[in-house]
Amino acid sequence: MEGTRLGILTLLQRQPATVDQLSTELGLAAATVRRHLDILQRDRLVSFQAVRRKQGRPEHAFFLTEDGHELMPKRYHLLLQRILKNLDAAEATDSANGSGAARIMLAQIAHAMVDEYRSQLRDRPDDNPTRLLGLILEEEQFAPEIKPHDNGFHITLGNCPYRGVAHENSTVCNLDRHLISEILGTPISTTVRIDLENPLCIYDATFDPESSNPTQATTSS
Repeated sequence: MEGTRLGILTLLQRQPATVDQLSTELGLAAATVRRHLDILQRDRLVSFQAVRRKQGRPEHAFFLTEDGHELMPKRYHLLLQRILKNLDAAEATDSANGSGAARIMLAQIAHAMVDEYRSQLRDRPDDNPTRLLGLILEEEQFAPEIKPHDNGFHITLGNCPYRGVAHENSTVCNLDRHLISEILGTPISTTVRIDLENPLCIYDATFDPESSNPTQATTSS
């Protein structure tokens, strides 16, 4: 977003303001500001509350909604990078911890995510693991495509919600791997990875041909 609406959001990020206050700050006519506020309200980025004055009718003070705050610049990826780097550094300086603090943390997060999403399917029993996998990957914005092959599945992730982090620290990719492996119940291999300068990630899940394949249907976004 840019231009006048971004200017309005930036002002409201600091404090609530009336149409007249925004008009003065932006040097625009009040009618113009109201038109932009209508659009921002439609998009649920701005809301308002009545402000009583000593005289006359109440005014409306506009403020950012949570969606509006989330639209403003964020540095979540830098925080995640720093967390992973610090976990890696702690492991390097304390070999007794040895098995990879960051990887362990991501495995625990993946397990918690599986439990969280599995509860959403309780009222609709389904023994097809690809349905749960597709639900999680779609909801988490991975843009998945799951296709069967002779003894398993190819899982393509068209989007990486942690792309900025993955380019700097591939440890975060363990989250994808743990999610897919835990749900499908088999180890997976990576054929293409974003952190290796590819535009997307492709995983391969192969089942033991001696065992029954629990996943017969496919899921794609």
